[in-house]
Amino acid sequence: MTTATIIAAVLTAVFAVIGPGLARRLPPAAATRLLVPASLVVAASGVWVLIAVAFTWVAQFQVVSRYGDWSAEQVRAGTPFPTVIAVACCLLAVLALGRATVAGTRRVRVLLAVRQSCRHVGEPGSLVVLDNDRPDAFATPGARGRIVVTTGLLRALTADERRALLAHEASHLRHRHAWWLLAAELAVAANPMLSSTVRAIGHAVERWADEDAARAVTDRRLVARTLARTALLIRAAAPSQALPATGGDVPGRVRALLEPAPRPRVVPLAVLAALLVATTLAAGTVQRRGDELLDQAGTYSPPAATVRH
Repeated sequence: MTTATIIAAVLTAVFAVIGPGLARRLPPAAATRLLVPASLVVAASGVWVLIAVAFTWVAQFQVVSRYGDWSAEQVRAGTPFPTVIAVACCLLAVLALGRATVAGTRRVRVLLAVRQSCRHVGEPGSLVVLDNDRPDAFATPGARGRIVVTTGLLRALTADERRALLAHEASHLRHRHAWWLLAAELAVAANPMLSSTVRAIGHAVERWADEDAARAVTDRRLVARTLARTALLIRAAAPSQALPATGGDVPGRVRALLEPAPRPRVVPLAVLAALLVATTLAAGTVQRRGDELLDQAGTYSPPAATVRH
C-alpha cells in the first residue's frame, strides 16, 4: 500500500509538471477536451488515495470497527502508515473536498447570476449590444446564452474586426467554454498542484475560440489584429480587468495566430493516456490494499465484561 501511495503521489506531480507542456503541444480544442477530464481524474485519484490512507487511521476507532466488523487492534498493528501520516491525509482530504465544494458553488453562482441578468435581454444565442462607452465583450454561459458587446468596443473596431470578435465569442457560446473552465477550477480546488495545468487550460480555451474565429473569417492575421486591438482597448479602459475576449496569454495567442494552424500530435496523446492509466491503476491499488488490510483484520470482538465479586 505504501509503494502504491508513493507512486500515485509521484504520478500526480508528474502530471502537474508536464500538463502545461501537453496543453501547448496539442491543438487547443483537443487540449481542452483531454486535459480537463484528465485533471479531474488526477485530482479525484489524489483525493481517493488520501481517503484510503486516512481510513487506515479512522478504522482504528472502536465505533468504526464495530460498524465494519473488524478488529481495531489488528488494523492498528497491520497499517503501514504512521498515525501522523494518516491524520495528515485525513485533513488534506477534508480540505480538498471543502475547497472543491466552495469553489464550485461560488463559480456556479457567478455563472447563473450572469445568465440570469441577461435572461430577458434578446433571444437565446443572439447578439446583445449594450449602450456603454466602455469596451467590453463576453458570452454568457449555458445553451441559452447570449453574446454581449458594448457600443464602445464596436465603434472602436472595423467591420472585419467586429466579425472576428463575434466569431470568437460565438465559439465560447457554442462550445460552452464556461463549463469546461468550471470543471478545471474544481480540479485545481481539490489539488492546488494542478494550478499551472489549469492556467494552461484557460489559455487553451481562448486559443480554441481564436482558431474557430480564424476559420470563420478565413484570415488568421485579422483575428490576431482584432485580439491585440481589443486587448489594448479593454486594458486602457480597465487595467485590472481580464475578460474572456482578452483572457489567457494575449501575446502568446497573437503569436500563435501568426503561425499556421496547429495539427494533432500523437506523442502528447500517448503520454497523457499512459499517465492517466498509471494514475488510475495506482489509486485503485491503494484502495485494494486498504480493503485487504481490513479483510485481514479479522472480526470485531467486544471487550470482555468485568466480573464483580
